[in-house]
Parts: sequence; C-alpha cells; structure tokens
Amino acid sequence: MSRIGVIAAREFRSFFLLPSGYVVGALFLLANGIVFLSSIFLPGQPATLRGVFAFDVIILLFLCPAITMRAVCEERRQGTWELLAASPAGSGAFILGKFVASMGYLVVLLLPTLVLVLLLELYGRPDPGEIAAGYLGLLLVGSVYLASGVLASTVTASQTIAYLLTVFFWILVGLGRSALPVWLGAEAWELLAPWDPFLRMQDFTIGLVDTSSLVYFVSLTGLFLAASVVIVETERCA
Repeated sequence: MSRIGVIAAREFRSFFLLPSGYVVGALFLLANGIVFLSSIFLPGQPATLRGVFAFDVIILLFLCPAITMRAVCEERRQGTWELLAASPAGSGAFILGKFVASMGYLVVLLLPTLVLVLLLELYGRPDPGEIAAGYLGLLLVGSVYLASGVLASTVTASQTIAYLLTVFFWILVGLGRSALPVWLGAEAWELLAPWDPFLRMQDFTIGLVDTSSLVYFVSLTGLFLAASVVIVETERCA
C-alpha cells in the first residue's frame, strides 16, 4: 500500500473510534430526513432533491471543518508530529492522506441519503441525471471545504481555532456574495460572480454540469492542499 493509502487508512479508522464520528453522521442524516419530509416528500411536490442539496451545501460548511480540524492539530497534541516529520513519507503524502480520509468519511455520510432517492423512485419520477449532478456537486464543494479545513489545521495548534478559521472564511465569502454587488456595481460583480463557489453549486442542483465548474472546484481544492503541503514542508525543515 502506498504511503498516502497508509496515512488515509489510519486517519479514516480514527473517525469511527470516537463517538463523535457516529453522532455527526446521525445528526447529518436526521437533518436531511427532516428537510426531505417537510418540503419535498409531499403530495404535489416535484420529485427532486434540489431542496436537500441546497440545504446540504450550508450544512457541509459547518460539518466539513469539524471533520478536518484535528487533521494536523491532533498530531501536535498527541506528540506524534515529530515522528511524522522525521518519517520518510513526504509532506505531500501526509496532507493527501489526511484529505483522502476526510473525503472517504464524507462519502460515508452521503451514502445513506440514497434512501431518499429510492423513496422518490418509488413514489415519483425523478431525473437521474439531475440527482447525479447534485451529488457530484456536493462532493466537489465538500472537497473544497475539506481542503480549506486541512489548511486551517496546519496553520494553528488549536482544533477550535482551525474550525472557526474555516467556518468564518466561508461565511465571509457568502457575505461578500451579498455585499459586493452593492459596493462594486452590477458590471463589476459580473466579472467576479464566476469565482463564487456558492453560485457554481447552484448549477449542479439543477442538473447542470459545466466543465468550467469542474475545473474550478478541482483547482481550488488543489490550491488549498498545495498551500498546506508548503506549510508542513516548511515546518519539517525548520
């Protein structure tokens, strides 16, 4: 098994060694079920998960930082950071292993929501392409949240601060989406709007998979991870 795989497997198992891993998953599924039953699974409503996907984008904003806040901070707290720094595994393998494990946990959280798709299939005629695009969008926006959370975990020794840094960063991005059109004017905002991750996610919820959006999310995730690798490598060489 590659070094990335070893680190990812170790980190992935750790999510299920603590009760918090199961509690977070249960709360996530409960929230999805409530939204589905209260606003979608009703007579006369269209057979779509757009409402659930839109809700999950907000929930993941708070959930993903909780998944990654201990990525590097916990290694420092437990005193294993020095061992990892001296290990032959490179900084890239270390960061990618942490990220892959986090993505694996996110996939585990999303898998049970396929029950909602099954219910729509039994009682309606949902568009499979739209639903698939919605899940793809959740994975992409989740990857950006997770990568930014890993970066926050590398720049601080506190899990709480790492969590708050990530959450407030994306909240400020969301607030900027509302404020910038007023401050800059409509024409200037049209130039910046394509860089808004929240607007790009809306395309996926309606079944629109744009190649530029795929490149955007992958590039943004790669940027956050690359910055994390640089910081870890700098600390290892210090």
